[in-house]
Amino acid sequence: MTATQFTFDPNRCTGCQACVLACWMENREHQSRPWRTVHTFNACGHPDLPVFHLSFACHHCDAPACLEHCPADAYTKDAATGAVTIHADRCMGCRYCTWACPHDAPKFNEALGTIEKCTLCPERLAQGLEPACVARCPMEALGVSALDPGRPLVGVPGLPSSATAPAITIAPLHRPEPPRQGHRPPGQAMRPYLEALLRVAHPKITLRGEWTLLLFTTVISGLAAWLGASLLGGPPVHRWTFLLLGALVMALSTAHLGRPGRAWRALLHLRTSWLSREVAAVSLFLGLGVLATFVQPALGIPAALAGFAALFAIDRLYRVALRTGPWNLHSAHVLFNGLFLLGLLAGIWPLALLLGLIKALLYLHRKQNFAELGRPVRPAVSVLRLGLGFLGPLWLSATHPLLAAALAILGDLIDRTEYYDELDVATPRGDLLVRLGAATAAPLSTADGAM
Repeated sequence: MTATQFTFDPNRCTGCQACVLACWMENREHQSRPWRTVHTFNACGHPDLPVFHLSFACHHCDAPACLEHCPADAYTKDAATGAVTIHADRCMGCRYCTWACPHDAPKFNEALGTIEKCTLCPERLAQGLEPACVARCPMEALGVSALDPGRPLVGVPGLPSSATAPAITIAPLHRPEPPRQGHRPPGQAMRPYLEALLRVAHPKITLRGEWTLLLFTTVISGLAAWLGASLLGGPPVHRWTFLLLGALVMALSTAHLGRPGRAWRALLHLRTSWLSREVAAVSLFLGLGVLATFVQPALGIPAALAGFAALFAIDRLYRVALRTGPWNLHSAHVLFNGLFLLGLLAGIWPLALLLGLIKALLYLHRKQNFAELGRPVRPAVSVLRLGLGFLGPLWLSATHPLLAAALAILGDLIDRTEYYDELDVATPRGDLLVRLGAATAAPLSTADGAM
């Protein structure tokens, strides 16, 4: 059996959803949410742009992001068919694969607390049959074929730029000339509708959904800085406080899991998963930290190093959802926060001043970019963040280091709350909305070339 890919012809697809229904009929015993989705470009019917549909499920990529980033090692890729499979009995329900996949394929099953997705119908393939969605497409828009190594992967609508190499070939869209009409709606009449459509968002990551991770990352950065500062002449670590905060960190880190009892599996994919590496570094930090404060102070140095390694890993794992300049750096990165707190608590003024300046410049750059893009700047929040997070701590650091650190943590909490609402996971729907926005903001000739 050779590796298989989907084929899709948007010129044939009518958006009838027969493929979605066929997938459910075949997999309804394992499916809590649709595994296949039909996306529509130009749903508002702009007269100068085509209307077409894309039927997408898991593309069973050559280099699947879900498999690479899953900390529990719950994904496998079949060498014969190329099918990427999620094993629910291994999944701990962290949902990180739903962030990492740019094709919106993994779906979280709320009832079971695990991930599910398209399987490529392996039982049907073994019998020489097509997957159910392909077999029941009335327009023959969906198909399967042997994997084409030369398939186009760049510039295809609905496929955000990524290194996953999705196993799908999409036929070029036959672009008709704009319809000739006696009366055409003026651009200013459609603009409010288009703007409303482009503002509609269904983010996968929100502050409301990830508040436990907000607290987890804030507490772990404070603990790492405190332990490090105590080794450099700063305030000593109180052993019971460290133990209680460490227990809080462990509780927060598992609170968002669908299957907390499988949290131990997060250590199984250190080779490629930054989430696995984060879990390992946090566990090492807390373990060594407790031993250093209760038993052997000499373990304080490796504990502090493990703590800052954990902060680095946390920032790395969020890169799948962070798109900000310059160089994809953010003022709320926990490594920056930890180093800033270290400088304040240990009285290392050059370090505190340097990190404070870097964080402030990154914050102001982001707000300026928001203003240029027409996104909310939140001036009152920005002033509060700058005052609490930078000016206040630097002013008080020489005389009241603990108060300075407390103010810095409050400022970082404000920044971190904005951070979670700014995270942006790539999806086919998001890619189509970006293309629609670009096409409707440009002259017709430019819009045609953009598609």
